[in-house]
Amino acid sequence: MHFLHLLTAVAALLLGALLGGRIASLLHIPRVTGYLLTGLLAGPSFTQLVGLPSLLTTDALQELAVLSKVALALILLNIGGQFRTEQLRRFRHRILLFSASESLGTALLVSGGTVAVNQFYLQQVVPGLSLLGTSLAFGLLLGLVAIATAPAATLMVIREYEAEGPVTGTLLTLVGLNNILAILSFSVAAHLMFHGDSGMGQLAIKMFGPLLVGGSLGFFLSIWGQRLELDTEFKLLLLGGAVATAALCSALGLDVLLASMALGIVLANSSPRWHRMQEALRQVDYPLYVAFFVLAGAQLHLETLSHIGLLGVVYVVARTLGKLGGAWFGAKLGHFGERERKWIGITLLAQAGVAIGLAEQIAQLWPVGGHLIETVVLGSVVIFELIGPLAVRHGLVSAGEVPILSLLQKRAPQNAIEGFHSVLSHFRSSIGLPAGHRMRDPGDILIRHVMRQNVETIRNDTPFNELLRHISHSRYDRFPVVDESGHFLGMINYTEIRELLFEPALAKLVVASDLVSTSHLAVNPDQPLREALQLLQKHRDISYFPVVDPEDQNLLLGILRQNDVLAAFRRLDLQ
Repeated sequence: MHFLHLLTAVAALLLGALLGGRIASLLHIPRVTGYLLTGLLAGPSFTQLVGLPSLLTTDALQELAVLSKVALALILLNIGGQFRTEQLRRFRHRILLFSASESLGTALLVSGGTVAVNQFYLQQVVPGLSLLGTSLAFGLLLGLVAIATAPAATLMVIREYEAEGPVTGTLLTLVGLNNILAILSFSVAAHLMFHGDSGMGQLAIKMFGPLLVGGSLGFFLSIWGQRLELDTEFKLLLLGGAVATAALCSALGLDVLLASMALGIVLANSSPRWHRMQEALRQVDYPLYVAFFVLAGAQLHLETLSHIGLLGVVYVVARTLGKLGGAWFGAKLGHFGERERKWIGITLLAQAGVAIGLAEQIAQLWPVGGHLIETVVLGSVVIFELIGPLAVRHGLVSAGEVPILSLLQKRAPQNAIEGFHSVLSHFRSSIGLPAGHRMRDPGDILIRHVMRQNVETIRNDTPFNELLRHISHSRYDRFPVVDESGHFLGMINYTEIRELLFEPALAKLVVASDLVSTSHLAVNPDQPLREALQLLQKHRDISYFPVVDPEDQNLLLGILRQNDVLAAFRRLDLQ
């Protein structure tokens, strides 16, 4: 009977997550939100509030905390994997300008709002500090915590809705940079405020120790991975590596999140088999991520909402404005596109694990003032964790990086009566009787429901060397070209320009428009997938088609990838 509460908690976690995810799908909201709400309703905070027994008790949450740590380590490993050198070279200094502007804008707004509210209205004074000193300490610490963005919620929404494109890639890189900057800057500030007399050696260990541990393990796993062949071996390698990183950092008192990110960065850049490792891990990591979100929901403190007061309201409002305004300005400063300027800010609102960890450290290092900051952060996390996944979904859908079919597929494929009928039909077929059930033809789906709307294009005046740099960082071998007004001119095929690589004198005179082929295959959004599949079968050397407006061939609406077409047929056939 000793394990009864733990078995009950695991059953409630898994079955509750299944139910919560389905309800979320029916309500057209991300499943992540359903998992969080499941944990919140089953956790001690809500059940104590309404006087019901808790399925996820405090004791069970403590015993299951290891699942959360492993899942978060894997999530940070995945985020670190976005920091591939070819990706960073493609962004160059622009992504640093973007991140610095967004992070600094958020920190300054939160810090300024906190100082003003405490200095002129709340007038909280911590023993040993003046009113101004207290206000500045509150402002600095809350400003640094506000920089952090929840990697877990962001990654889960991207995976659920199969988002892909420039906004998605930039978002994942920014999430990683945000958390690195938040953790490192907090380490410096906390050391100077609370351990100023202990020398810089301790600070160096705190900042660079996790990077050394994660990087060393990543390099070791890269070498080991060269000796492996099976997907099951790659799964064990990454799971074991993530757990080993968490265990080693916990033993040494180092930051697990920073080390896990360093593990992912080194693996992605040193292992030739990184993509195989990623694909293998994706086959097993989802249940861990689901458990992470249910447990995170169970640990949300509803009672803190009534305690955050004016300081908490200022934190939520200032952080929201800082992310939106800072991202807009950063995208403009880094010369990113209009969609990045408009939509990335809203996708950075989610906040959870990193912020909670920093707030807990503040409470431990500064008991006299840190508990107020911890209360503000915990109360704000309840808000940001619930609205964050919705904001990420809205931003990515609005940016055109989620196929319409992916949105439609999130609702239940069958209602209860249809499901009962399918079970009976399957049972009847298994004992030798014909089931007599036929699904609709997936070829009838229109291209507009599968195409990717946000397209990476090349300007017609792009010099040849810059074009080569773009091509070398891309997964495709055909590239749409537009003029300065955004009119579609045609496609560049890499195979047709290879000879220019051996004519350096000629290459200096060439721009993108000189290489455009106007005789390209294009499709329109109202064609059925059946026709697209026939084109792909006829032209096996083409991986995607441009989608153009049937009334205006110069208007590029998106791209139709071969993988998306095949995935649509496969999903609907399985149903």
